Amino acid sequence: MALPDQVSLLCRAIRKKGQAEAEKILARAGEQAQGIVRDAEGKVYEELEQHLAEKRKNAFQQARKLKDGATLKARQLLLQAKEELMQELFLEAREQLESMRDEAGYPELLQSIALQAIRELPGEEVWIQVRKDDQSLVSETFCGNLSRLSDRKVDLFPEPAAISGGCLVYSFDKKVLVDFSFSALLSRAKPRLRELLAKEMLEEQ
Repeated sequence: MALPDQVSLLCRAIRKKGQAEAEKILARAGEQAQGIVRDAEGKVYEELEQHLAEKRKNAFQQARKLKDGATLKARQLLLQAKEELMQELFLEAREQLESMRDEAGYPELLQSIALQAIRELPGEEVWIQVRKDDQSLVSETFCGNLSRLSDRKVDLFPEPAAISGGCLVYSFDKKVLVDFSFSALLSRAKPRLRELLAKEMLEEQ
């Protein structure tokens, strides 16, 4: 049986050992706790970064969509403005051509147009057809001048053409037509007008 002073010493030893064990346990617990906190902080930071990256990605995609949409809209507006301007130019050109019908120099213009059309046709004889108001201009003298200049026999087609100005020229057998009416001339000029307009707009930009 242990003596009282030995029991006291044993108790103290047990307490010290228990205290040391407790300190070790607390130290390990503290380290584990710190590790858990660090892991949690890392996870939070990682999730925050992912969240921010996703937000940045979404913001970038949204901004790109807005930019692409604005660019497309601007391009559409530019094309619309270009087309409207083209129509205005086309209408103005038509009005200028039609206004020439009332000018003194119109017979010469009609003769020049007819001569170009006649030279595109084969054969030795051709018909020229004009609108009703211009039939009085296509006299024998008019046709004679065209015949002399083109080396072909030119006659006025008896029926008037449903055109606003210019002329239609047929081969003698009426199988081949050359359309030099104002509408046809303007229609053929459209690609060139578009090209000039596009060039001017490009230079302005």
